[in-house]
Parts: sequence; structure tokens; C-alpha cells
Amino acid sequence: MWIKLKQHRLLIAVVFLAAALRLVALNQVPASLDWDEVAIGWNAKTIWHTRRDEYGTLLPLSFKSFGDFKAPAYIYLTAPVVGLLGMNAFSVRLLSALAGSFSVALIYFIAQELFKKNPVTRNSKLVALISALLLAVTPWHLLMSRPAFEPNLALFFILAGTWLFLKGTRKGKFLLLSAVFFAAAFYSYHSPKIFLPPFLLGLGLIFRHQLFNRKIKTWSIVATILGLLLLMPLAKDLLTSQSGARFQGTSIFYTGEGESKPLSFSLVGEMAKNYLVHFSPGFLFSGGDDIPRVQMEKVGPLLIIQAPFLLWGLWQVFGQRRKTWAKVLLLWLFVGPLPAAIGFEAPHPIRAFQLLPVLTIVTALGLVQVKKVKLEILAALALLVNAAFFSYRYFTAYPVYSAPDFQYGYREAVTLAETYEDQVDKIIITSFYQQPHVFTYFYQQRDPQAVFWGAMSKYLFRAINWDSDRQGIIEDGRQLTSILLVGSPAEIPAAAPGLVATVNFPDGQPAFRLAKIAPKP
Repeated sequence: MWIKLKQHRLLIAVVFLAAALRLVALNQVPASLDWDEVAIGWNAKTIWHTRRDEYGTLLPLSFKSFGDFKAPAYIYLTAPVVGLLGMNAFSVRLLSALAGSFSVALIYFIAQELFKKNPVTRNSKLVALISALLLAVTPWHLLMSRPAFEPNLALFFILAGTWLFLKGTRKGKFLLLSAVFFAAAFYSYHSPKIFLPPFLLGLGLIFRHQLFNRKIKTWSIVATILGLLLLMPLAKDLLTSQSGARFQGTSIFYTGEGESKPLSFSLVGEMAKNYLVHFSPGFLFSGGDDIPRVQMEKVGPLLIIQAPFLLWGLWQVFGQRRKTWAKVLLLWLFVGPLPAAIGFEAPHPIRAFQLLPVLTIVTALGLVQVKKVKLEILAALALLVNAAFFSYRYFTAYPVYSAPDFQYGYREAVTLAETYEDQVDKIIITSFYQQPHVFTYFYQQRDPQAVFWGAMSKYLFRAINWDSDRQGIIEDGRQLTSILLVGSPAEIPAAAPGLVATVNFPDGQPAFRLAKIAPKP
């Protein structure tokens, strides 16, 4: 009993650590909301107040956004948070931070279930605790669970569904809850639509004897029917709306014009290459900044100290591949990169995110194989130093150099622009940084109903041409000469006449310039 209580206390401590790393300065790190986060926040507000998305569609199952279609779960779950706390970075990111924190507990429970009747070492229970600790401090998970990223919510549902499935193989009633959480993952992001079908089929095959024994069989059938019923609205939406265009726009199986490519050796080779690169040391440990929103300079998705233990853990898994726990881990390992493998960009840490839990458990498995006390202490210290170094850089350097990728400066620029509404005929906000309209609605705290009915008629959202726009513009047959231009440094010169404000990035470089042209007397 004392050991069990001690374990639970340690788990609670690890979850608190995870929550602290994900909730502290949530509205400041990353430095700003990016366009996807702002779109989530704005649609959450429109849903809360009008039951419609930003385009006026009543309670949609896919949200049109910037030529893409967002999965609905994050927006609907964030709607009451935004409704109660207002539109701000904290309210938009809170769900992701909480999902990331609770995922740390879930990976503990998954590892505990896997090794409960299949002890891999004398310290099998320790694997669960180390898995939780690793997930709490792993760069990949922290980078994904502080911004409002839908894949992080999807991973939470996948982990919850997996844990309940494993419990359900012994107590069938848990299979019903498992079906609900797995279905929720389908509604949370696009990658689970590729990952979960083979993953669930594989789990069914691995546990076929347990699922179809006399006590569990009825629960298995009912859970399957429940899951299919829950997915019917989504299937209908995919078939009858344009939301399926997301797959065509990002898949190697389609051309840029949306036409399907014929199956060929080169296409299969490209998919194999995309698949394998997610297991390369270059991707996992050396880092990169191809997608700065989820990658840091010189820091890989995994801590470098995990490398030897991951390799040793893989050796253990393959060596005991006939064991049930090893079959589950191998299934997860092989299926995890599939959503990223069929995409244009590879490696892709967002689409391959569901690979992280199995890498974490395997690393923990390798770590507990260390026999000598001195090596255990050395490994623990190395992990602590590596995690501390990453966390320090994440909270200090990362918000500065990643600011442009999070569209930093919009909040300050559009808030300043609002103060000039009564002084000018028109406000033109540049599209240089993309999607200026949704940033304006969000940061100016606009009422969705008012926006629907034309409250933003004083605003134009487009590229700025300094030479022509400073002469005034013609609208509805009349010349407008009193204009506020909100543009990038590439569009408005530093010495522009009428310059009223400059918004800088955290590193001091200009992000926006505001110029008031021919003010009214």
C-alpha cells in the first residue's frame, strides 16, 4: 500500500511538472497567436454567440479556414472557454495545455496496463513512471501542447482510447468509453483518420481472444457499433462537403490541381522515403527549423540523451516481439508515421505526432535496463540537464526568433489601428503576413453578429502599394484621401510621411508600420 501510494504521489508530481511547463506564461510563450490559433479563437466565439462559424454555417462539422477545413472538436470545446474568459491567448491555448498535461498521466496508465500481466523487467512499474516523466519534458510534446494545436488534442483522445481499450480487454464496459474517445480523435484532427483505422484493426487482432471471449464479446460488439454510429456524421460530412479537399491538397497521391496520380514505383518509393525519414537520427535528435512553430534550432523532437536508451529499448521490443506488450508497441511504431508518409513535406512533426508516445515508452523501457547504480544516477542527471537546457531556451530564446512565424505584431498593430477609426475614412491592413481580417476581428474583440452585418466596412484587407495608396483610393465613386495604412516594412518606408507608429518584433526588427495619409483637418 505504501509503495502504491508513493507511486501515485510521484505520478501527481510529474503531472504537476507537466502542467507547470505547459501553463506558465501561456499567453507569452510562444510570443503570439498564429493564424490557426486566431482562427480557432474567432470561430469559437462565433459558435458561442451565434451557433455559426465565421462564414455563417450553422454548427458545422468542418470549419472552412484559409482554404483549409479544420476539424471541429477543438473549436467546440474552446467555445465555452472563450465565451467565459474572452478572446485572448490564454483562453485559446488552455485546452491544448490541459490536454498535454493529462496526456502525461495517460501514458503512465497505458504503460501500466501493458506491463501489468506482462512484466518485462523487475522494474516494470517504473517504466510507466519514467514514460510519464519523459513525455512531460520531451521537446516534441511541449512544443505541441502550449500552442492551440489540434493534433495535441487528438493525441490526448488517442491515448485515452488506448488506455480504456487495454482495460476493456479485461473489463468489457471500458470498451464503450474507449470507442467514444477514439471517435473524438477522428473529430479532432486529420491525421487520426489515417492512423486509427490500421491501429484499431491491429489492436483487434492482437487482443482477438480477449475481445471475443464469453464475458467480453457483447461489449466488443456494442462498442464497435457505438464507434461506427458516432463516426457517421463525420463520414457524411467528408463525402458531401469540401472538407476532404484537405487530404487531396497535402497528399502525394494527388497533383497540385487535385487530380489523382497513377500508382507507380516512384510514388511508392516516395512514400517509403517519407515514412523512413521519421525514424532517422537527423529528424529525431539533431533538430531543425523547417516548421519553427513546432521545432527549435539545434533541438530535436526528442532529447539527445534519449538516443541510447531508445535504441536499447527497441532491441528489447524486437527481442520479445511475441509478447503481447511488444506487439502493441510494434504496431504503434509501424503505423505512427503513416499520416506523415503520404504527405508532401517530410519529415513532418505535426502529422507524425502520434508516433511520440510509443517512442517515449520504448525509451523508458531502455532506461530501466540500466543495472548499475552509478549509471542510473548519471543517466538521471544527464536527462535532467538536457531537459533543463531545452526548457531554458524554450522560454527565453524561442519566443524571440520564432515570433515572425507566429505572426507577432498583429495584436499591437490592429489595436492601434482601432484608435484611428474616427480620424480616417479608411483603414487598410496589409495581407503581407496573411489573414489580416481574422486577426483584426480577434484582437479588436469584435462582435460576430456585427461583423456578419458589415461592421468592418471601414477596413480593407489587402496588399499595400505605397506609391498609389498614399495618393488616396476611390471607393463607390468618391475619392478617399484620409487613410490609415497598416503595412509591413517592405510596403511602408521607414521615413514615410505621416508615419505614426512602428510595431517591432521581440528582436527589435520592425514588423508593422502605420502611416496616416492626408488626415482630416
